Amino acid sequence: MKIDCAATSLMALLACTSALQGQAQQSQRNLSELVKTSVDSVVLIVVSDVNNKAVSEGSGFIVSSDGKIVTNHHVIADAHSATVKLNNGAFFAVDGVIADDPDHDLAVIKVSGRNLPSLALADSDSLSAGDHVLAIGSPLGLENSVSDGIVSAFREDPKGRSWIQTTAPASHGNSGGPLLAMDGKVAGVLTWKASEGENLNFAVPSKLIVPLLASSAVRQLGSTFKSDSGFSGRSPGERIWTSLTSGRDFKVRMDDDHIYTEWVNLPPALQSTTAFMRTELKKTGEKWVGKTTAYLPYEYKSTYADYWKTQQPVGTVNVNWCRTEFDFEIDKLSDSRIEGQGLGATSFDARKCRPGKLEWKPFTWIPK
Repeated sequence: MKIDCAATSLMALLACTSALQGQAQQSQRNLSELVKTSVDSVVLIVVSDVNNKAVSEGSGFIVSSDGKIVTNHHVIADAHSATVKLNNGAFFAVDGVIADDPDHDLAVIKVSGRNLPSLALADSDSLSAGDHVLAIGSPLGLENSVSDGIVSAFREDPKGRSWIQTTAPASHGNSGGPLLAMDGKVAGVLTWKASEGENLNFAVPSKLIVPLLASSAVRQLGSTFKSDSGFSGRSPGERIWTSLTSGRDFKVRMDDDHIYTEWVNLPPALQSTTAFMRTELKKTGEKWVGKTTAYLPYEYKSTYADYWKTQQPVGTVNVNWCRTEFDFEIDKLSDSRIEGQGLGATSFDARKCRPGKLEWKPFTWIPK
């Protein structure tokens, strides 16, 4: 509620001043309550090297009661081991990495917890410049430090990546901590700041976390994807391969008896969205066997039934985002060729995100 203090009498001015003070106190109480209900879900992450010596620290936040924790890729990229400390003093060893998106500097790690306090994700697309936001993290190791500010702007870098610019102060160690909207949901993940100016801090939009939470397999620390975008270099076991059957380019990385792939040349219309297609395989006998998980948009046209329900004209094109998971295997692997087969649908009901008949489809990839 906006209060107008353009009063002419002394009594009216005093009443207006009192109302403004009450409004400020209410805002402060709301902020305090937000901190109290959120801080237990924010964690300190201590990263150690091969000699179990602590080498760096960062922040993160719990997104599921069973121990999924969101942080920055650069916080855990070089970790041999890591420990998570909660606000109540409890410690958890990090079991491993569930998902990793180095291009957007995001990672999801896992600890063996139960009934842990977690934060919900906001719809980052609903944010507006000027919205009040709150940052919680451990800058310079000062656990659960709180700062607030506003959303300054929404930026896109030359590589097409989106960032939330905020005035909420952040320092080294805030990386991976949540940027909270005033409803207590996570609007972004604090990632980097511009050293050339004051209060030029940036967060990854929370919508980019959603596809990462679809993964469930835990792989060891140190097996994270490497980025081609500046956050880190390319790992020796990683190459780009082109499918002769689909024309898609896949980033393929080998890690002992595991193979990880990711579709990297998404169509331009999908490059700034949460679309993805990733595969995780484990060697079983003479093959590598696993699943391909994808989150992609599918189109369908409205029917007469839709018209009678919603008055939408027949033939209107609608888009539905669907998560799919299909079996996938590689049976031939060399320096010049990857061959295998994947289970695919001969038809797909985009309205219900339901595949039709499934059949095995062979593929061949060659180095790009």
